[in-house]
Amino acid sequence: MSASPNVASQRPKLANQRAILLVCLAVFGLMTGQQMVNPILAPLARELGFSELALGLVMFVGASGVVLAGSFWGRRAVAWGHRTVLLISLVGATVGLLAFAIIAQIGLTGALPVPVVYALAILTRGVVFGLAWAATPVTAQSYVADMTTGEAERVRGMSIFSAAQGLGLAVGPALGGLLSIVGLLPPMYVAPAILAVIAVLVAISVPKPQAHQERPKTAKISPFDRRMWPYLTIGFGLYLAMTIVLMTAGFLLQDRLHLTANETGTVTGMVTLAGAAMIVIVQVVAVPRLGWTPLRLVRVGSILMTIGMIVVAVSPTGLLIGVGVALLGSGLGFGMPGIMSAPSLLATGEEQASVAGLVNATVAITFMVGPLLGNGLYEVGHAVPYIFGTVMLAALVIFTFVHRGVRQTVQPPAATPATTQTESPQVR
Repeated sequence: MSASPNVASQRPKLANQRAILLVCLAVFGLMTGQQMVNPILAPLARELGFSELALGLVMFVGASGVVLAGSFWGRRAVAWGHRTVLLISLVGATVGLLAFAIIAQIGLTGALPVPVVYALAILTRGVVFGLAWAATPVTAQSYVADMTTGEAERVRGMSIFSAAQGLGLAVGPALGGLLSIVGLLPPMYVAPAILAVIAVLVAISVPKPQAHQERPKTAKISPFDRRMWPYLTIGFGLYLAMTIVLMTAGFLLQDRLHLTANETGTVTGMVTLAGAAMIVIVQVVAVPRLGWTPLRLVRVGSILMTIGMIVVAVSPTGLLIGVGVALLGSGLGFGMPGIMSAPSLLATGEEQASVAGLVNATVAITFMVGPLLGNGLYEVGHAVPYIFGTVMLAALVIFTFVHRGVRQTVQPPAATPATTQTESPQVR
């Protein structure tokens, strides 16, 4: 007996959902491995003899790799297949983090001069990890865009992608904070081990592309395209605010609460977990059920992040700082699905890989600017980074309400690429 039409029509959708979940598993693994190390970076840097600004430079170099290589990996994902690029990314990131852990362990013994340790840290954590890291988000996001159509489905798909990042943001700091109770080194060795396991799972579970499968054409798109730059600007501001907080939280907590190095790693992990947990809860529970448009998601997210930054700026206790970071996470949980889905809805099918590269490069730039800006402002005054973040986020809230370009969207359901090219954006 043949399957009913309704059952048959559901099979491709279920297969697409499984494929999206598998690809997002790589995103989760990469984010978890990265964030496991972040809670101990501030105390580790001081133990190794690095200044706040020097640590920011290491992060700057890593994020530079994402910006410079993001578009390259987006094109390779189309040419080589998503599975191949994801495996290259995970293996390269594993090697970079493992090498960084070894260098840090040697540096803590004092066997090498501080300048040598610092140069090797930039090479491993900055160059190797950064270039490998660049491939996973852009590949996963372009894959989600290829597998979804229409505004509602695209938002749901991007919510899964963002939730994978948010879950990594939650699991990583929690594990890193707990492991830092034992010492600064355990998180650094467990992180590459997790990445290696995820790489094996992706190799086993993600199907290989068919040899005869035709590769879709790709088209480049400018970041200054009138459809793109308003959303890229908002995404940059939201992620920059969060990055500033994440990169300075360790210093802030250690200085305000007078903590030891190990205590700082644990408390920082718990505070970061509060923000990351809210990202996951919002994207998994709230966003799919609310059914909001990308514009409304962006507006609500910007407002929540502004409130959260104010709380962080004035909080005298670790608990209140955690509340502020949780509000920041909630805002980012609402905002990023909107930022990711809106540009892809405004683009043609041939532009999807380029759009994914632009969005992820924009996020990566915040990891370049954020550590340098946040740590540099922190050296000026402990509250200065958060005052700056409050002003910036408040300006973004105004921007989302007054700028006409932010109100652009595509009338769902999405048409085929040929039709989409001639469809004009609808203003809402």
